[in-house]
Amino acid sequence: GVSIKNAELFRDVHEHSVRDALTGCFNRRHAFEIIDVELRRSRRSRLPLTIIMFDLDHFKEINDRFGHQCGDAVLVAVGERMRAVLRGSDVRCRYGGEEFVILLPDTPLPGALRVADTLRRDIESHPLAWQTEIITVTASFGVATIVAEDIDVAGLIGRADAALYRAKQEGRNCVRVSEEHAVA
Repeated sequence: GVSIKNAELFRDVHEHSVRDALTGCFNRRHAFEIIDVELRRSRRSRLPLTIIMFDLDHFKEINDRFGHQCGDAVLVAVGERMRAVLRGSDVRCRYGGEEFVILLPDTPLPGALRVADTLRRDIESHPLAWQTEIITVTASFGVATIVAEDIDVAGLIGRADAALYRAKQEGRNCVRVSEEHAVA
């Protein structure tokens, strides 16, 4: 009985150490470890590996207008939308405050673009009821896929981040692909 309880306690402690409590996504540190493993696997197997980075549009305004509890409710809702849309094999990560990274193993760029746009539309089409308000949330997405020069996680994430930045500059609530693949 004590051994089973200890094993359950260990599992719970481990789970809390690698997951974000609000969204259910992996935390950044743990996600980077997984991405590094998948990056090496992709290079060995020559299978595609794509990453999506997205950021909730005007999130600060939601916090400022409705309070941080509302902001937390938005993050919970986004976590639920990701669980509903993504495959079990996709790695969901809360990268920062309202910024997320999704790793799509064995997924070429066209498939990743479909996933990003599906999630974008899904987030927008599920407004959050908060007190007497209905809050529509939108997100901007950047997508990048592994290239031969990728030897670590930083390059892949950097390209997805640059594409995300372009999405924000070009009006938000859209998906942009990294420059290396913009012609593709």
